[in-house]
Amino acid sequence: MRTRVTTLVLVAICTSVMASAQPTAALTLESAQAGQTVSAGATIDWTVKVAVSTGDNAGLALVAVNLVQDPNNPELFDLPQASEASIAAPMTNFSRPDGISNPGEGGATTGYVGSQRGTAGAMNLIQLGGAQNTFGTPGATMGASVNVIGGVGQSGPQTVVSGSFTAPSTEGTYTFSLSGAAANVLETVNPAPAHSPVIAADADATGASFSFTVEAGSTYLCGDADGDGAADVFDIDAFVYAITHSEVEFLAQYPTSNYLNSDTNCDAAVDVFDIDTFVAAITGTACDCGY
Repeated sequence: MRTRVTTLVLVAICTSVMASAQPTAALTLESAQAGQTVSAGATIDWTVKVAVSTGDNAGLALVAVNLVQDPNNPELFDLPQASEASIAAPMTNFSRPDGISNPGEGGATTGYVGSQRGTAGAMNLIQLGGAQNTFGTPGATMGASVNVIGGVGQSGPQTVVSGSFTAPSTEGTYTFSLSGAAANVLETVNPAPAHSPVIAADADATGASFSFTVEAGSTYLCGDADGDGAADVFDIDAFVYAITHSEVEFLAQYPTSNYLNSDTNCDAAVDVFDIDTFVAAITGTACDCGY
């Protein structure tokens, strides 16, 4: 197992050549729920991005970083791996099978989405990311692509990977951040089978964090879109807002309500398919989805 989680570190050490003035790779961590107050069970999304300096390199060659939860958070849990579907070009050239990344774990086909490490029930994600194959020769199990892509991260922040998790049930403020960042950049891009040399970059994840606050939601009452304790015609405006906005946006507008009060057809989604059953709920036909 130790070999698996040190693959990227070995690549960084073996392929890096220190330069007198290091290029920079600035990493950021974003979330649509940053600074928001959410209910327990809400979906929290996150995205790691990287921006690479220009004029002193030919673009990103390797990036690896950890996503960690603050040990002082009100509740700790196992962070789920990032979404494989979020690995989009050009970053597919950094992930197995085209690129060089840790082996996949827990059913994932690539370790690019991170490996869960730490105490059970409080595991973080380590070594999100991977590297391009700059050696000019395809590997047997990874690094199948020898077509090095130049300029990655130099035209603006490049999405590395994204994921999500469920907001914990314990009330309070939660903080998540990036740590252990490492990056290499290309010195030049050469066509295979020639080697494309790389330079160690100054990987800066300073301030790469976000926080949100969990508050208990209001009492569940099917059809009570505005959360005033009654399902009636006064819920119409709130219901319309619920089916046309995200849960986060709805709770920002109606903080004392329960978003799922508008799921009147009990299909675990708040959308236009709830209209008929919502009308029935506010005109006398009681509903209860059991939330």
